[in-house]
Amino acid sequence: MSTILYRKTETMSVKTVLVALMIPLSISSFGQTPPVQPKVQSVVIPAAVTIAPPQNAQDEALNKPLTAEEAALIALKYQPDVTLARAELGVTQGKSGQARSGLLPSLTAAGNYSNTHGTLGSGLASNDYGASALVKQLIFDFDHTRNLARQAGARESSAAAGLTRVQSDVVRTVKLAFYTYQEKQRLVEVNASELANQQSHLAAAKARLDAGMGLPADVVRAETAVGNAAFNLSLANNEALIARITLAELMGIDPRTPLNATGSAEPVPPDSTLDNLVSDALDNRPEMRQAKLNQEAATYGLNASKTGNSPSVGGNAGWAGRGEDPSMDSRSLSYGLTIQWPIFDSGLTKGRVLESQSTLTAASAQAQSTRLSVISQVSQSYITLKTAEQRVTTADAQVANAEESLRLIDGRYTAGLGTFLDVLGAQTALLTARTNRVNAVSEVDRARVALVYAIGATRLP
Repeated sequence: MSTILYRKTETMSVKTVLVALMIPLSISSFGQTPPVQPKVQSVVIPAAVTIAPPQNAQDEALNKPLTAEEAALIALKYQPDVTLARAELGVTQGKSGQARSGLLPSLTAAGNYSNTHGTLGSGLASNDYGASALVKQLIFDFDHTRNLARQAGARESSAAAGLTRVQSDVVRTVKLAFYTYQEKQRLVEVNASELANQQSHLAAAKARLDAGMGLPADVVRAETAVGNAAFNLSLANNEALIARITLAELMGIDPRTPLNATGSAEPVPPDSTLDNLVSDALDNRPEMRQAKLNQEAATYGLNASKTGNSPSVGGNAGWAGRGEDPSMDSRSLSYGLTIQWPIFDSGLTKGRVLESQSTLTAASAQAQSTRLSVISQVSQSYITLKTAEQRVTTADAQVANAEESLRLIDGRYTAGLGTFLDVLGAQTALLTARTNRVNAVSEVDRARVALVYAIGATRLP
């Protein structure tokens, strides 16, 4: 009895399945029940926001294909920070010349003429001509003036290293901003492709619905996906425009200037061990040279302050002439030595020595801090670059797999074997993979810029 019931149940189940399979066929064949059209609002794709270029835009940057190297060269020409560093160097050069003048001879010349009238009505008058010249030369002051000149020279060299540091900073900052702008441009292309794909999926979902093989919910989901893609494209365009404005500002030009970043890549830095890279950085970084020169200047300053109350010996020679006519028949020649010795200065020298010792201690501490910072920057940049290169390899595989997955799932959906949710999921995975790859490639470029800067190998004009 149980066997008979089982067979009957099985027979009814088969009939039920056959009827279920025939229902769509009858609807499609005879059009008795037209497909239900969902109530959706079509997405309007907004145009990308633009800004008008300035009237005084620099020709070398306006709407021309621009590489990272060219952007850096423009920045070195227009960036105010570079101008300020050059001005600071000029100030130190002037002070260095003033300090060196104390070691060289000085020449002073003077002349005079006067006409003297006698009492009113007497008609008597006399002329008086005079001229003189005096040469002075420092002979000996326990190297006080010489140490001051050396201190000024070290500061001048430090300012020159500071200019190089500022130029390197500008090149690094501009290149990082350039590759960020390039990254944002590529993400615009990725999101534009995503929008086109979602529009294609929407068309396929509508076609299946019209053919009686799709679901109204699929059309709604497709329209929603198109809206999301359009929204993300608008965000990507906005971020690209902001990145362009930031790059122009860092280049020292009007931020409204249109820039066209080409698909350039940062050159591969030298392949070496971390220890060798650190050694190169300690030798080549302008910060290290500047720190050493500041120490040197502080040492010379301390030596000079110690001789602030020491005696000094100078020599002089002079010539003078006087007479009633320009021939100046009365002439004289003189020469001599001058000794100056500030025996008591009320603690002035002692205070200067204490100040100089503290300055030297601070300069030494700053040099050590700079050394540690350089080693840290090289180490971090090295690790970041190696990690970024690995991410590119992973991202390439991720994109290839996501593209193949979408192809297979889309084929199944077209054949009626898959769901539209599977298609949307695969499309989202492809968008994530392509976005990750763009980010990974840009991160490699930025990491290379950072490593080249960290080891002091930035190329400057």
